[in-house]
Amino acid sequence: MRLGIGQLLFVLVMLGLLGSSYFLVFSKAAEKRTARLADINSKKKALNDLRQSTAGITDIERKITELQKAITFFESKLPQEKEIDKIVKDVWQEAERNRLQMRTIKTLKTERSAGYSEQPIQMQLAGDFTGFYAFLLKLETMARITRLSQMKLEKITTKDGEMQAQMTLSIFFESDGAGARFAASR
Repeated sequence: MRLGIGQLLFVLVMLGLLGSSYFLVFSKAAEKRTARLADINSKKKALNDLRQSTAGITDIERKITELQKAITFFESKLPQEKEIDKIVKDVWQEAERNRLQMRTIKTLKTERSAGYSEQPIQMQLAGDFTGFYAFLLKLETMARITRLSQMKLEKITTKDGEMQAQMTLSIFFESDGAGARFAASR
C-alpha cells in the first residue's frame, strides 16, 4: 500500500494536532493536578497539626479538676492570718523541745501577693548543733507551708558543739484583712 501526498499530509497534520494538544492541554492539566496535590498535602499536614494540638483538649475537664484539687490542697496548707500567732508559738515550742534558747523573734514587713501573703519572721537561736538540726528537720515537716530564706550560723568557741543562729523563716497564709503582727524578745 502506497501513501499519497494527501494521506501523508493528513498523517502529519494529525501528529501535529496530537503534539500541540499535548503542549497546550495535557501539560497544563498536569501542572494544575500537581498544584492541587501539593495543596491537598499542605492541607492534610495542617489538619494533622491541628489534631495534634487539640489532642489534649478532649481531657481538659479532667485536667481542670486535677488543678482545682491541687489548689484546694495548697490552700488547706495556708493558715488564716489570725493563726500566725499559733504557728509562731509552735515554732517557739519546737525550739525549746530541742533545748534551743530563743534569744529574739520579730516579724518583718508582710509581703502580699495574689491569693496569699508571706510573713517573714527573724529569729535568733542558741544551743547545741544537734538540737538545732533536729529543729530544722521538724520545721521541714510542719503541716503549714513555711520557707527558710536566710540563715547565718556561728560557732560559739567557749563550748564544743554549741552554736548561734540567726535565721528568717517565712510563713505563708491566706490574708483576711487583719494585720496580725507582733514582736517579742527574750
